[in-house]
Amino acid sequence: MNMATTTEVIRDTGTLPVTYDRYGRMNYHPDFHPNQRHPWTTTDQKYLIANYEKDGPEAVSFALGRTVHTVMTRACQLRKRGDMPKPAARIKHRRIKPR
Repeated sequence: MNMATTTEVIRDTGTLPVTYDRYGRMNYHPDFHPNQRHPWTTTDQKYLIANYEKDGPEAVSFALGRTVHTVMTRACQLRKRGDMPKPAARIKHRRIKPR
């Protein structure tokens, strides 16, 4: 692992590295993404629709307990189906930087 893309997270049993993809998105980590591979609930989808443009994909992913890629993919699917409106103007959200 490259030290530039890895942050150590302390757990009760030791350390588990947090890794990022080449776009700077956090890869799956069991401590931060407990809902990964669980079906989307109606409440999760409503939260995604209401907060995606306002908070950005990273903040929504932490709130829902899913990876950033999963949240972005679901938003794209909802927009294609017409359940989520397309943004009027593109908003740039700042990345949450690891400490």
